Amino acid sequence: MFVKKLFFLFCLAVMLGVIGCAGSSKKINDLTVGMTKAKVIEVMGEPNYTSGSKNVEVLNYKLKSDSLFSDNFFIRIKDGKVDRFGQQGSFGILY
Repeated sequence: MFVKKLFFLFCLAVMLGVIGCAGSSKKINDLTVGMTKAKVIEVMGEPNYTSGSKNVEVLNYKLKSDSLFSDNFFIRIKDGKVDRFGQQGSFGILY
């Protein structure tokens, strides 16, 4: 009986960990081309990581979809405004 309770608690902790480490991918629907970086962060929260060069910055978010797993979403900001966003692979190899 103790082993079953321990296993249940372990599974519950794993599930909460998986669900808790990613925001909802539905937030991406609130973005529009032309938004500022500040507005993106207001809508999406802080990104998991960022990268950039010259006048382009890419914000990466790990967001939970309808499954237990999360997907990578990218928001590309060019000259201070969003010029594209979507799930990893939507815009080629890099995005």
